[in-house]
Amino acid sequence: MVGVAEEFERLIAGRLVTTVFQPIVRLSQGGAVAYEALVRGPAGSPLASADSLLEQAYRTGRVSEFDWVARASACRAALAAGLPLDVPLFLNIEPLALDSDCPADLSDDIERAYRDLTIVLEVTERSLDRDPATLVGGVARVRSAVGGLAVDDVGSNRATLTMLSILEPDVIKLEDRIVQEEPSAHTAEVLECAWIQAERTGALLLAEGVEEPGQVDIAREVGATLVQGYHLGDPGPIPPDPRPTAEPLRLPDRPRWTTRTPFDAAGSGVPHRSGARLLARLAERIEKVMAGENAGVLLALLPDAEMFDAARRDRLARLRRRGVLTGVLGRGLPVEPGDNIRGGQRGVEEHLRGQWATVALGPHTAVALLARAATAGEYEYIVTYDRARVEAAARSLLGRLGPRAV
Repeated sequence: MVGVAEEFERLIAGRLVTTVFQPIVRLSQGGAVAYEALVRGPAGSPLASADSLLEQAYRTGRVSEFDWVARASACRAALAAGLPLDVPLFLNIEPLALDSDCPADLSDDIERAYRDLTIVLEVTERSLDRDPATLVGGVARVRSAVGGLAVDDVGSNRATLTMLSILEPDVIKLEDRIVQEEPSAHTAEVLECAWIQAERTGALLLAEGVEEPGQVDIAREVGATLVQGYHLGDPGPIPPDPRPTAEPLRLPDRPRWTTRTPFDAAGSGVPHRSGARLLARLAERIEKVMAGENAGVLLALLPDAEMFDAARRDRLARLRRRGVLTGVLGRGLPVEPGDNIRGGQRGVEEHLRGQWATVALGPHTAVALLARAATAGEYEYIVTYDRARVEAAARSLLGRLGPRAV
């Protein structure tokens, strides 16, 4: 009898996974305006579902290859069905695959789809916490090659809600509990973060898990413009004429990320000059401001490893226990600082030498101290409350964090 591992190997080696498509429907008009591709294994087998396939991919260390195989299957099927350019195809992607090369035998199908279709890459919210550096770096590389970015299951991990603004998605897919359960404090928290992002950037809200008629009304109540679920269409083949019956789905435009170092986020701001004593107090103040948040990120780039003292470690550890992702980087600092605080994935680059940053980003907080060495014993610095600048600085530092310890 063939075991699960052997069957998974056969499916990947033979490129034998298949794809079904679930419609994404515009609430105001009721017609499908996009399709999400869902990978499947052999019906009735232990590897029939997407979750079982992905679990085996992680277990065998073949996540990237599996991801490419699944994506190629979806691309082939969508092209064969004649999916038009104005009907986006949502493709799920694992962050690890963003940092890998496409296998040669799959590249033609994927390149053709990226050329002839409107591709929306879809990442899960859990990946924001698992390995933000790989995700942020990978998205930066591929963003200009695709039509958009969606974040799935928003609300399933409250610790990463505020990190929506780091990725700047075009579509925010609310987890199914939002329409399937009674309103709660959790519901309000998720909606607050989603609404903030949607108002600032024009991102579209999509309610997932719509399985009953009454849940359509709930989706409308929470401000969703798009809906998806079994009540609106089972996963299956793309219909013979997939063109939208009304106005096609329009995704917002996004600028490219260009911030190389935290201080670059200061932009045209006029810096002040000061010694280290004032900056130390400003950094401490920013760390304490985040104590009122239960989600978000607090990131520090320190010019001197001795600055990561017991008091700072304790403050960052307390924030992490509250649900804030915390990280500390700098020459001489450990890759794993302990207390679930993230360290650097790689050594701090030469162009970061002498830079000092403390970045706090939460639902109600956006502040950053950005500094770099000037003359001996003196820094030029700026404290910014501009959310776009704070997000850019946070993105720069997140791109250097190590993955979550297993």
